[in-house]
Amino acid sequence: MELDTVILRWKKTTRALKIHEQEYGRHLTDVLERVTDAQLVHFQDPVEAAAFFCMLDLLKRTRERAGPGVAMMEPGGTEQRPSPGFF
Repeated sequence: MELDTVILRWKKTTRALKIHEQEYGRHLTDVLERVTDAQLVHFQDPVEAAAFFCMLDLLKRTRERAGPGVAMMEPGGTEQRPSPGFF
């Protein structure tokens, strides 16, 4: 499955966004351009694959920016809290 048509469509849409929103559109298409064919084998719908990998990136970036001391959900639904002696 190819994401090329989705990436191209999203790039055209990005150019139509307001100037301050275009960086977000570029980021999304950059994320999709890094997806490999091996990562796409479980998808039949390229839009579903695009949404999945963009949301995955969003979750990764959210966790990275949250930093220590912020409760976040772990994969599997458990909540991660900093250790009591952290502060």
